[in-house]
Amino acid sequence: MKTHRRYRIRYAFILILPIFMACSVDLSVENLNEPDLERALANPHDAEQYLGGAFNSIWDALVSGHYFACGNSTVGDELTTTWCGPYQLSKEPRQAWDNSPSSGYSVITEQPWTRLYKALSTANDILIVIGNGMTFIDEDGKNNTERNRAFARFIQGVALGYLGLLFDRAIIVDENTDLEAEHQLSTYDRVLEVAVEKIDACIALCRSQTFDMPVNWWPDNQVNASDLESIANSFIARILAGGARTPEERDAADWQAIKTHTEAGIVEDFGIDCDGNAWYSYMHGIGSNPGWYRADYKLIGPADTSGNYARWLDSYLHNRYEFFIHTDDRRITGHDSITDGLYFTYVGPSPFRANRGIHNFSMYHHKRYLYHYENGYTGFVPFITHREMILLRAEAELRLGNPQAAADLINLMRVSNGGLPPAGIDIIGTPQDDRSPRGSLWAKLKYEKGIETCQTFRCVAFCDRRGWGTLVPGTLLHFPIPGSELEKMMMEIYTFGGGGPGSAQ
Repeated sequence: MKTHRRYRIRYAFILILPIFMACSVDLSVENLNEPDLERALANPHDAEQYLGGAFNSIWDALVSGHYFACGNSTVGDELTTTWCGPYQLSKEPRQAWDNSPSSGYSVITEQPWTRLYKALSTANDILIVIGNGMTFIDEDGKNNTERNRAFARFIQGVALGYLGLLFDRAIIVDENTDLEAEHQLSTYDRVLEVAVEKIDACIALCRSQTFDMPVNWWPDNQVNASDLESIANSFIARILAGGARTPEERDAADWQAIKTHTEAGIVEDFGIDCDGNAWYSYMHGIGSNPGWYRADYKLIGPADTSGNYARWLDSYLHNRYEFFIHTDDRRITGHDSITDGLYFTYVGPSPFRANRGIHNFSMYHHKRYLYHYENGYTGFVPFITHREMILLRAEAELRLGNPQAAADLINLMRVSNGGLPPAGIDIIGTPQDDRSPRGSLWAKLKYEKGIETCQTFRCVAFCDRRGWGTLVPGTLLHFPIPGSELEKMMMEIYTFGGGGPGSAQ
């Protein structure tokens, strides 16, 4: 049986994890945080409050910071800028990521790394006290122990899932980890495999239980067991598809499983009703400020029918001037190039720095989440969307040899939102086709996925381009362990991108 001392050490493990993580690690350490943690886990009420903050740690890891929240959007050619860390990630020619501890943009890797492990630690601690016999009975006499177990499994899976999506390696730790033994770094594919196992365990608990989640654990979400099961299925689908680093790995993904999980997934967007204080999103907030970010022409340019985008692509990098888009896609513009589209709007010349590359300029702006910026970072913003699941299922259908089913799913948004003619199956194409609203079925799918999921959540555009093999050559395929953590571990600092190891071809 696990002892009380074990979970107190476990909490310390996450806080000092970067210091001791190496290929072989002794985790026997003094825990200076024992008094606070002991109070947090002293009784079921306090332990439940402690667990209730776990999803906020996930949120904080992925969307609450400017540089790291928007960086994956710019490196995935979804948004564009010449400002700060997101520009450093996406400038062309692509550069190797500066992984030195002194880098002014080290927060891009440090914050997700530390906050994801904080969430993982919380989930592990709760599972240990449950394993030691703690039960959670509310004031109405209802036993919420299995609900809390299911939520802790969900947090474990999402935290490990994003460690695997973002980083090349991580240490897998759960409630059964012997922290006094040696530990090994695991490769991203193994981390993702364990993440799916944890979320599967959450799903199994949801299917066997009836419960309601506390609203304050993820504001404005009336989540019951069935809802949590759907959310968990959607996360598995995202992880199974998004973890691929190359087209070969994406081809080899379990597309039947992905289809099954999308079918069992969410039927409406899941996100947070932000209060601008504990809950807010820089990705949806400052990412919606047209002075900071614009829509990348590589995202919306394929819709152009005038030839301007083709000429822009054919131009030398530093001769790529802003241009007007003429398109029939009513999500991009209205009936001329300067009237509002459903999702994008013309905002005029970019206020960016020309000496950092005019190819970063764009006269168009993604506006779907402008309200979050204008209203003090309040209001609902998504964490995972139904349209992402629909288009992921369309990709699964294409890969499984069901093109008509894929076309039907693509047309759900292409026709109603874009005003475009329905996609047919006369030319199916291949996953290597360039995205286009007028090309093959594959080209249409890739175009639709980019337009419909723009700025919805960190990593969607980046992971898709990574797996489709359409990242700009030299783009890093994943992040290294943060340099400050490597330094504490007395490990050599390494990095990816710029044409060296871990670069897109």
